[in-house]
Amino acid sequence: MSGSTIEIGVSSDVGELREVLLGPHKPFTLKEILGEEPAELDEFTADFISRFRLEEPDAEVAAKQHAGLVTLLEAHGVTVHWADDVDCALQLYTRDMGFAVDDTFFLARPATEFRRGEQKGLASLLPRLSKVHELESGTIEGGDVLVTKDDVLVGRGESTDEAGVESFRAALVAAGIRRDVVALEFDQLAVVHLDVHFTLASPEVGLYNPAAFTAKSREYLESRFDLIEVTAEEVRGLAVNTVALGPDRLVVQHTDERIAEELRRRGITPVMVDFSEITRFPGGLHCATLPLVRR
Repeated sequence: MSGSTIEIGVSSDVGELREVLLGPHKPFTLKEILGEEPAELDEFTADFISRFRLEEPDAEVAAKQHAGLVTLLEAHGVTVHWADDVDCALQLYTRDMGFAVDDTFFLARPATEFRRGEQKGLASLLPRLSKVHELESGTIEGGDVLVTKDDVLVGRGESTDEAGVESFRAALVAAGIRRDVVALEFDQLAVVHLDVHFTLASPEVGLYNPAAFTAKSREYLESRFDLIEVTAEEVRGLAVNTVALGPDRLVVQHTDERIAEELRRRGITPVMVDFSEITRFPGGLHCATLPLVRR
């Protein structure tokens, strides 16, 4: 079973989750990730840390919470695959390493050398995937890519540039996938990724931080989806960064009861899990899961 072919199939970010890639949990320090002591960082990075209140997680607690997510996924019938453990301080956020659209897995083009190091963890997985396509230029990370039932939404920021978006458009054509790509522009720096400010809770419902987007992108999202707006405090807690088990079940942070109630009002079942220690660093449930098969 470990060497069997994985038939890629993701037609929506809220389709029934069947197979997913996770990365190993490792203890780390902020200096290992950022390359400097917090007091020595440039103004941009310092602002980023302040905005998201970055802290080093308690490694033991975070490892237990990550194991709890694995247990939850498997209890819902999801097959969990694992990235290779490579020489990299942080491999938890597999979402950014690639993304599946319909029958094709697209290998991301990370914006930093550190993230490219993480991508080496896909080495033994890639030969098992039924169809893999590499992008030719630019930068694009999976946290900026969201597959809807009709098209693909891509966030444009520090991690994904215009060349990356255009390369992805060309790659879809080359792969024989007939979908439009809608670029969503951010209105501020240090947003991390699209999935920190907008994710799907169902085909029609989204979790949404309007402050992150330009007026044009806000207008687009607000005209298309039933949006649950999140507060600035909820954004800092990675409340938007959820993962769907299916079109009517969404895994959310156990403390986000207000959001859970909004989901229930829309016929979506919130599946509560404690991921609070892991979200001390800016990555949550969506970041930590890379869907390979959704039905």
